[in-house]
Amino acid sequence: MLFSKELISSATPIMTAIHQHPFVQGIGDGFVEDAALISYVEQDYRYLTEFIKIYAGVVTKLNDRLEMKYFTNSMDFILNSESHPHHIFCDIAGVKYESLQHAQPSPKAYLYESHMHRAVQTGSILNILCAFQPCPWTYSEIADKLVKEHKNSNDNPFKEWIEFYHTNQSQSPEEKTFTEKFFNWIDKLAANASPKELKTAKKFFLISCELEFEFWEQAFYQQNWRFANLIGNTNE
Repeated sequence: MLFSKELISSATPIMTAIHQHPFVQGIGDGFVEDAALISYVEQDYRYLTEFIKIYAGVVTKLNDRLEMKYFTNSMDFILNSESHPHHIFCDIAGVKYESLQHAQPSPKAYLYESHMHRAVQTGSILNILCAFQPCPWTYSEIADKLVKEHKNSNDNPFKEWIEFYHTNQSQSPEEKTFTEKFFNWIDKLAANASPKELKTAKKFFLISCELEFEFWEQAFYQQNWRFANLIGNTNE
């Protein structure tokens, strides 16, 4: 079995929980509380900003220009495209996007950022890819399932959000999605990895999957630091 297939199989219970999460279900049904949408955008903007910095650091560890391109394309996507789904949430919640760009990271977002930095610090590209992959993979899985269930109807205010993350099924078989390219890269590296290295990489992948679930959870219930005011006063 390819290592990517093993990762996907092992993460099935987490992916199922994400599909069943009330926030994700709400996107499909066309209604999510404004407070949850606002919390999501605040934290995702902060998280993705950190993600760009992490991606930039990874590029310095690469020698192959094609591999560098994968990460620079990801940075470009976050900087220039991924604000679109944020705007969709903001429009539905009736708030300005610019007003949500100054939040401090919540405990779970902070943990996710720390987890990503830890993967980079190992120096293993396999660990890094396995830690990074659940973000694009889970979102494409969410959107693909919602499209399959015909949840991207014209009367659903989240229609554009769903279609933004939906895998383009009209592309030719020769064209691979970003997620497929990353899984192929993971399989290439895994073929030369030791059992111990594979075990570590798999753990990074599963923790990231868990943290993707927790990201939906924290936004839906607006979870924050118990002493947020004290912690916020220490920010630069």
